[in-house]
Parts: sequence; C-alpha cells; structure tokens
Amino acid sequence: MFKSAIILFVTCFLLYLPFSRQPDYFDSETAPAIIEIKGDTITAHYSEFGKSYYLKLETEKYKNKVGSKIEVIYELSRPEKAVINKAWGYWLIPMELAWSFGLFAVLLGIAYATTHRPHPAALDEQLNFTEVPKKKYE
Repeated sequence: MFKSAIILFVTCFLLYLPFSRQPDYFDSETAPAIIEIKGDTITAHYSEFGKSYYLKLETEKYKNKVGSKIEVIYELSRPEKAVINKAWGYWLIPMELAWSFGLFAVLLGIAYATTHRPHPAALDEQLNFTEVPKKKYE
C-alpha cells in the first residue's frame, strides 16, 4: 500500500508542477540577466524590447555572485514579474512542498488507520460472502 501510494503521489506531483508555476512555464520567455548592485540591494538586470527591468534578489545569497549571469523567466504581458529560472525557488517552493508532503502524510495515515485492523464483524462478513447467481439479462 505504501509503495503504490508514494508512486501515485510523486507522479501526480510531477504532473502538477509544470502547470502550476507563476509565471506560466509554457507561455513564458526566458532571458539572461546580470547580477548587479543597485544602491544597497542586489538586483538581476534584464531587458525586454529595449526596456530594462530589475528583479530584487536576496542579498546574502547573491552577494558573492555580482557580475555573473543568471536566467530569469517572465510572461510577455508582465515582464516586471520575473523569477529566477532554477529548481529551488521556481520549480520547488519550500512552503508548497511542506504542505504537499504534510497532506500526503495525513491522508496516508488515515488510509492506514481505516484499513489496518478491520472490525471482526466486517472481516467475518467478507469471509462468508457468497455471490448470488443472477439471471442472464438482469
């Protein structure tokens, strides 16, 4: 039961990922961005149709990467709403993972609790069940 439930959960989760990302993975564009220091914040600078956009980044994470290139993903209708195109942060969001695996654990626990020790009367009824013969066209 556990193996099949885990395989089903992982399959459903992986099918859910590409269709739930914001900006949308299938309708978005990617662009190279350069990490720059702008004032006291670190930003990723990218351009779309000649207009410059800046994506604010975490200072501690990117302070040693100033001047390097990263890839951002954005929708053409809203290029100012971009995110960094990487596994942790775009594809795998910590809060979403926590809720998904937490809900999976709760539902798996409920399924296990309801099927682990059936009531003796229910078990006896299943063991003594005989199928009633039916007429051909009934």
